Amino acid sequence: MGLSKGSDSAHSSTEPQETGTEAALPTKRLRKPRIVLEGSIEDILARNNSPADPAYVDKLSARAGKSWHDFYKNHAATPFFKDRHWTDREWPELARLDENAQAGQDGDDDVPVARKGQGKAVLEVGCGTGAFIYPLLERYPSARFVAFDFAKKAVELTQSHVSHDPSHCHVFQHDLTAPIDDLRNKLDNAPPSFGTPIHSFDIISCVFVLSALPPEKQARAVETLVSLLALGGSLLFRDYALHDAAQLRFHSLPSASYAANPSLLSERFYRRGDNTFTFFFTPEDIETYIASAVAAINVDRSARGEADIEVEGKVEVVEREMQNRAEGWGCTRRFVHGSWRRMR
Repeated sequence: MGLSKGSDSAHSSTEPQETGTEAALPTKRLRKPRIVLEGSIEDILARNNSPADPAYVDKLSARAGKSWHDFYKNHAATPFFKDRHWTDREWPELARLDENAQAGQDGDDDVPVARKGQGKAVLEVGCGTGAFIYPLLERYPSARFVAFDFAKKAVELTQSHVSHDPSHCHVFQHDLTAPIDDLRNKLDNAPPSFGTPIHSFDIISCVFVLSALPPEKQARAVETLVSLLALGGSLLFRDYALHDAAQLRFHSLPSASYAANPSLLSERFYRRGDNTFTFFFTPEDIETYIASAVAAINVDRSARGEADIEVEGKVEVVEREMQNRAEGWGCTRRFVHGSWRRMR
């Protein structure tokens, strides 16, 4: 199988498109050489597998905010970002946004407060351009949406979206790995037209977000997400899976810059050509994070004399065959996909 080589990045988008067919390059443009992924997975991963110096990794981590800001700035004027109209197909849980909001009491962090004309509460983390929330707002106009991103430019793009409505959308800049109290303070600072601030959510979306975080920060991020689930709320998850074609490409023929600064930062953790990060998961990774998050949350709740929470769900690897019939190449994309519901 082969992938077109556009740069030393693993792919040319923040996420793969769900069309199943890649568009052919314009005939007037010179086609760049393809990297052909030949051999077994083990053979491919054995190539170019010397990790970068830890000091270099630390430097990249310190600049992560700027790297993501630059990413969105560089692509803002191009037809690069696409709304996620496929989410209802992948997560039946989203159909619950049609239901009437469940009324709670002021100060009850486990159940969102419903007000007249306001529906269920949705949180999109790593919102990018609002690709998750705005198609849902069109289909479920009674819902209220909170969205945040690490990159300042991403927040600006989400707020400037034609569908942005401050009475239904609270959008702000935030680092998912920061202490939970920082996030709660920002949730409180909602626009007046948004109504009562939301502290727990019926739907939480974490789609191609966790992989952008350094491995040592991923557990904290998942704990934050689980802690924000309302009773009956669902956490929706999708990200890159181990042995995805994008990972294998990192181990193919390196670009000139790769020789000086390897893309492999640590096991399953990589630097893209624009200095943003990506990680490749197994279902067991995510199951462990969810279980650890629930355990940590219940320790804190027990100390406050509160009942334990419980979540149920599953995670699996799904595969999508991507093809470019015009150029005669294809590849297998692999994603870790799952959802969990808070039962009590």
